[in-house]
Amino acid sequence: MTLVDLPPAGLTRHPARPMTRLLPWLLPLAVALAGLLSVDVPITAILRYAVYFAAGVALPGVLLLRALWRSTGNWAEDLGLGAVVGFTYQLLGWALFTLVGWQQALVVWPALVLALFAAVPQLRRHWLITDPKPLPLAWTWGLAAAAAVMVGGATFGVYAYHPMPPAGTAYYPDLLFHLSMVNELTRSVPPQLPQVAGLELDYHWFANADMAGAVDITRLSPILVLYRLWLLPMLVVGLLVFATFARTVSRAWWTGVLVAVAVAAPQLALFIDNGVDLAPPFSLISPSQTFGMLAGTAAAIFVVELLFRGRQPKGLWVLALSVAVVGGGAKPTILPILVGAVGLSALFVLIRDRKLPARFIAAGAVLVAAAVGTLLTVAGSTSGSGLQLLAIVKLQGGYRAATGDATPAGGGGLLLPALTSGRFLSVVGALVVFALMLVAQSVALAGYGLLGRREVRRDPLGWFLLGGLVAGWAGYLLVDHPSASESYFVRSVVPISLAAIGWLAALWFKELQDRRRAAVVVGVLAAGLGLVYAAALTGTKATPKGDQLDRVVLVARPLVAVLAVTVVLTLLWPLAAKRWTKLAGLGGVVALATILAVPAAGTFALGVRATTSRQAKSFTSPHWRVHPDEAAAALWLAHNARPDDVVASNTWCRPAGPQRPGCDARGYIVSGIAGRRTLIEGWAYTQQAMSRQGVNGKRYTNQPSPWPDRVQLTDQALDAPTPEVLRRLRDQYSVRWLYADLYDGPVSPRLARLAHLRHREQHVQIYELTR
Repeated sequence: MTLVDLPPAGLTRHPARPMTRLLPWLLPLAVALAGLLSVDVPITAILRYAVYFAAGVALPGVLLLRALWRSTGNWAEDLGLGAVVGFTYQLLGWALFTLVGWQQALVVWPALVLALFAAVPQLRRHWLITDPKPLPLAWTWGLAAAAAVMVGGATFGVYAYHPMPPAGTAYYPDLLFHLSMVNELTRSVPPQLPQVAGLELDYHWFANADMAGAVDITRLSPILVLYRLWLLPMLVVGLLVFATFARTVSRAWWTGVLVAVAVAAPQLALFIDNGVDLAPPFSLISPSQTFGMLAGTAAAIFVVELLFRGRQPKGLWVLALSVAVVGGGAKPTILPILVGAVGLSALFVLIRDRKLPARFIAAGAVLVAAAVGTLLTVAGSTSGSGLQLLAIVKLQGGYRAATGDATPAGGGGLLLPALTSGRFLSVVGALVVFALMLVAQSVALAGYGLLGRREVRRDPLGWFLLGGLVAGWAGYLLVDHPSASESYFVRSVVPISLAAIGWLAALWFKELQDRRRAAVVVGVLAAGLGLVYAAALTGTKATPKGDQLDRVVLVARPLVAVLAVTVVLTLLWPLAAKRWTKLAGLGGVVALATILAVPAAGTFALGVRATTSRQAKSFTSPHWRVHPDEAAAALWLAHNARPDDVVASNTWCRPAGPQRPGCDARGYIVSGIAGRRTLIEGWAYTQQAMSRQGVNGKRYTNQPSPWPDRVQLTDQALDAPTPEVLRRLRDQYSVRWLYADLYDGPVSPRLARLAHLRHREQHVQIYELTR
């Protein structure tokens, strides 16, 4: 039996003591604590959220995981999968408690699980692992080190770049949009659209609902939960789930470490330079991506166990379906990927065996039903999307310079416009940019290497992974979303591709004699070659200028450099293998490891370059600026208005200024910072606005309001108020407050005689409409 074949329990003859296994996890805890304190998060808030996540999410989830299925044999993997089960369970409780108005008692929901598992004798056994299969200490240290890098990059890099309201001068609009939904989801099920009170929220809001549940239980502010606390445990859980998936597929423990290091290494750049977001596939500014990807990967693990690991408890079907639904409700990209994975593996089994087991039919049916159900209910923001082959290429750097095509997202026919232009140089330029895009997405592409192994081509599990990759890449290359959200398809298949890479690496290592020395050689070579490729990519970038031929040549320089390096290495490798016989048989695994090393080396090089260019240390943007008095007035409103109050405000566009037609309708001061429903505020991310992408040559963010009557009524209330107008606001739309922002338009002095001026903050006046 080889190292790769040994089960986890057989890897350590003398299992480490529990305290020895806990010690490595103090590293990410210490880094997280230091990072949060460095961005002014109170220690009491950190402790409160830590207790909530451990006792209210992870522990109940672990108990439910073991009761419905089994333990993985070790606490680390149980906690990863259990946390996903835990937030799935919490979403159900959040919906029930919020529906009946008992949000403040939501803590009872996880406490009920703990009480049941403590009181019922048949359930008590799940507090312990009855069949321990401890993973090696090397696995624990590897995952803990990767987690420390992840949380450190998030806190010292990304969090530091995004000050919380009201401490910043500008706020990334997507975060304020998500903040508005978190506030809304603390008060209603089904939720209303915070920017258009009275209408149903049509968005994939499950991640925001998870945050709302955290707010309900911890009583911490939604701002603190979204901007600082929610993401960190998700990063650690994500690494654990990714590692579990890799080990489930490859049956080799060390592939989990390989995957965790591959995900964490690119975040090292955030220690030397901050940024708007983490390196993919995780994201702060898209909580739906992070939350959906975790649920989708956990669901993939459960489905793999159901389809390929023999007879399983019926409870596993419950886990697989419920977690898959959560993934689909968090991100519309998740369920199509799972459907593709099951579908292609089922097709392979049908062709091979001339029959299809019932479990494949059942899994496919429930996933398709879940995909249709979530698409019709909670998978909004897809309006304006169409089909266009290679549409994503339009948004890659250098495309416009190399092709001359300025077609926006969401327009241009069924094929990338540059390819149908009839101009040779435009076609060449488009193909060059497409090839560069493939290089940039090589980690998500390398999983297709499974096709090169005969034993994998005969294994339905291999076709499961390939089916997920095919579905994800099909969405990435075919969908044309107004905001290029098709990119989330390729982000979501990264865990699948990493698991496939780990499986390939395990198969190659299984054929080697001296695996330990080979691992060292592969690591050293991959690190060195990763730096070479990163230097080739970053060192040859240049600003396109001159005529079109010159621009195409300049855009193509990084691609030419990468191809040149690849050709040289391909020619030299056989000679090196003859000279150093220990390199024989390592070519494939070195190539895979190099692919994983390039993103880390590349982001590190870009971080060094950004540091030397004196990049801003925090998010600053004149376009997204929120004046201190605007934020302070919004916070006053948050503390003085009731949760269900509706506010009329003239802050629907950014930057601050007269709100004219065609302005950027992504203003979320009242719905976001104040957290209150508005009569009308930034409508850019609504289905109605996105469906008008390209109308009159304007992007969806600059389209006029789909609710012009509300805009007109707000303008009348502030600029030309009458008792009839204010009465209509109050009686027809239940408006109780007026947030009058003088930056955004005139406010009539007469308003003070018709409404009660409750608060003034320099350029902002807040009125209450009373009877």
